Amino acid sequence: MTYQYFNRLQSIINEYSSTTSLVFAVIKCLRSSYSIEIIKKLEYNFSQNLNYGQILLLSTCPLYLKWYPSYYDPELFRQIPRILLSPFTQLLIICHSNLIIHCSKDVENTLRRLNNALLRLIEWENVNISNQEFYNDYCRLVSKWSSFLSVILNYSSNDSNIISIKKLIAYNLYDFTLHTNVLDFMKTIPNLIPMLLQMTDVQEDATQLHTYRCLGKLMSEIDIKTMANPNFVQHDQVKIELIRQNALPLLVRCIIEIEFDPIKVKPIVLEILLALSFNNDALLTLRQNINLMSTIRNLVNSTNSNKSNLQRAAEALL
Repeated sequence: MTYQYFNRLQSIINEYSSTTSLVFAVIKCLRSSYSIEIIKKLEYNFSQNLNYGQILLLSTCPLYLKWYPSYYDPELFRQIPRILLSPFTQLLIICHSNLIIHCSKDVENTLRRLNNALLRLIEWENVNISNQEFYNDYCRLVSKWSSFLSVILNYSSNDSNIISIKKLIAYNLYDFTLHTNVLDFMKTIPNLIPMLLQMTDVQEDATQLHTYRCLGKLMSEIDIKTMANPNFVQHDQVKIELIRQNALPLLVRCIIEIEFDPIKVKPIVLEILLALSFNNDALLTLRQNINLMSTIRNLVNSTNSNKSNLQRAAEALL
């Protein structure tokens, strides 16, 4: 947590030299034969509790990297999927989908953080390198996560463990939508959109948010307008549903509170708020939030000569 808070301050001043040596060490750990062997020796049941070494290499190390901007050296971060993607894919493919309901908290954290490290550390659209070499494994993984979704929808959302697993699945499926070629493949997966529509009823903010973001990527305007589900007749009703589900306070918190990442979280949240602001009720709520308006104005008036994504998004919303 100390590292995380320190790195947030680093991101504000756009200076990461103080943490670079630690990041190099973490990448070296993840690329080591130890990490590969640990993945290969994991049980195929999702229910095991991990030891300290397994947690360090498969959960903590990927979490460190989440807070470091990979665009400074994308080729360095590209080495992680080159080393770990294949064994990680093999592990998930072998596991029976029905066993996902027994997922322990240790394994859940590992699946979330490793998935993030293998798919999201590199902002592929902003760097001049291709993710094509990982395409086949990405498609196998997204198919497996879709099968997990099919299983978990058979269980009540009232159970805290089931809610947590649904959140994990929604997070990880959204990761895949960030890759255009994999997104095209996702559109061919039977029943994925209807299954995601069922997930919109899960009473958990982050799950709903990532489910709607997945649907926004997967569905065309025509799809949305022709859906039988009344919540998706048109874009305005999607916004109304988000507002009805009380998503606004969560989104506002993401902008106001400093613990949310200014590079990877806040610009996305501002874009969502921008879309919601065309609804009059949401607009009124946002305008009346003094802290939010002050924060947005401060972002717009940032003295950076080159406008960041965060600054531009704030300007659009204001």
